[in-house]
Amino acid sequence: MQKQTLLTIGFITLSSLALAQPSSPSPDQLKGVSPLKAMQLANSWKGTAVKSFVTDSAVHFTFPDGQQQSVSLPAKQMVIAIAPYVNQTHPCKTHFMSGCQGELVNTPVKVQVTNAAGKTVINRTVKTLPNGFLELWLDRNQTYNVTLSAQGRSVKGQLQTLKGSDTCVTTLRLQ
Repeated sequence: MQKQTLLTIGFITLSSLALAQPSSPSPDQLKGVSPLKAMQLANSWKGTAVKSFVTDSAVHFTFPDGQQQSVSLPAKQMVIAIAPYVNQTHPCKTHFMSGCQGELVNTPVKVQVTNAAGKTVINRTVKTLPNGFLELWLDRNQTYNVTLSAQGRSVKGQLQTLKGSDTCVTTLRLQ
């Protein structure tokens, strides 16, 4: 007869889990992260004292103690945040993940993007983030045609990924 050894694993309390994870956003959380992860963190930190925005070159953060940190975007891609709307929008050129709020929160949107040669580069349905935006990662130095469809409405527009291009598009009204 074999003798069995039992291993007892205790329960981890919620307070223990809180100690294992940082209690608030910090610059250390940005060390070595990808640009995509930096955008995800910036979006998750909305409502905190961290200010964040994205330019054509980097994701930028300013922490409550004044520390600033940036995560460079890829050399061949940039991100454009789009807030499709029906009734309400705001004027914007630079997307502030810490402040911009779109109308259509957690809403499925059919996104079709074609390049200047007519090649489809995106054709899928995505859900807008809790801030009402969808984020498109597109190749640089291009002009794109975009069609958005949601809630039985659609809109067509144009996006550019040139040096100095807007990273926040709030002018696409679904009709």
